Amino acid sequence: MTFLATLRMHAAGKIDLDKNIQDYLKEFVIPKGKQTSDNPITFRNIFSHTSGISPGGYQGYEKSLRVPSDLDILRGNADVNSPAIEVVTAPNETLAYSGGGYTLAELALQDIFDEEFSSIMEKWILEPAGMKNSLFTQPLTASDSLRVAKGYTQSGDLLEGGWRNHPEQAAAGLWSNSEDMARFMIEIYKAYQGDTSIFSASDIHSILSHERDGHVYGFIVNRSENDISLTHYGGNAGFRTGMTISLSSGYGLVYLINSDNGGALGNELLLSASQIYNWQHFKQTEVKRKPIDSNLLDGLSGKYSWNDQIDLSISFDEGTNQISLFFPNGDEYPLIPIVGEELDFIHTNTGIQISFKKDEDMQSFMLYGQTAVKL
Repeated sequence: MTFLATLRMHAAGKIDLDKNIQDYLKEFVIPKGKQTSDNPITFRNIFSHTSGISPGGYQGYEKSLRVPSDLDILRGNADVNSPAIEVVTAPNETLAYSGGGYTLAELALQDIFDEEFSSIMEKWILEPAGMKNSLFTQPLTASDSLRVAKGYTQSGDLLEGGWRNHPEQAAAGLWSNSEDMARFMIEIYKAYQGDTSIFSASDIHSILSHERDGHVYGFIVNRSENDISLTHYGGNAGFRTGMTISLSSGYGLVYLINSDNGGALGNELLLSASQIYNWQHFKQTEVKRKPIDSNLLDGLSGKYSWNDQIDLSISFDEGTNQISLFFPNGDEYPLIPIVGEELDFIHTNTGIQISFKKDEDMQSFMLYGQTAVKL
């Protein structure tokens, strides 16, 4: 969402997506790291998740706690539950999700326009796209709080306070509903088709040309036969969301579910819609199950550094002879061993596959085309 707003700003000549973002910052100085004057941090590499800024998402803050400022968050000041940002790899070198990068962009936009981030986004994306039930206000006003579906944990318990505040608005602070998110996705589709839209056809075709490891500016790109689709997933504590659209047909789906278990249901919705409406994406995958010795499965347990930056973990349940992949947000993906060239597994609800490398003694695996190494 934030990237598409800045794309419109770039087209209007208000910002330069490829300019050193430090030039836009009034007070904050990006810590010295792997960036250089010839290879700086820019809006573009932040939104393509190649900025090199330390990765990870945000936990949010219980409603009883003080909401820190963007400067507090970027500096990792006291009472902030995320570390200060660092430029840990050279910009444009590695694809890795970075919430910190988005917060840096959020601060830069406020410095450029001298406005609150929520007002900037209202002007540049929410109002033009007709998203009347969406806002970036954090924390919510008392009246808007009455409209919120409260979040639930994996165990089915109500999240403390119903939800958490996210001062990191660009990365995690959007409140919306499925109709508004569908409107947003339809604008991208219309632009791709050359129809009247808040985006230009050339802009949408241009960003699709920047695909890297199956991703483009936060979207997963799926190309099959004569179709191309964009998909994006999101999740804060107590909530999960997903959205997809075919840029060829315009068919798509958006789900917003107020539960940490919502991802599983959302994936079932995507698979069912694909089957019923004969989509080219989200087709079911046929694989053959492979028996694996329990000792081998147990040996895969442990923590893994994914892409040298994000920590994942694999656990083994001896009682069920089952291993599971855990993401940083707590999502659990039970894995089934399947026949393949390496030691391969699949998560049946999503079709996500991981592959342990035999020539590395199963000390690493591939996920989304990137390597996770055992710690």
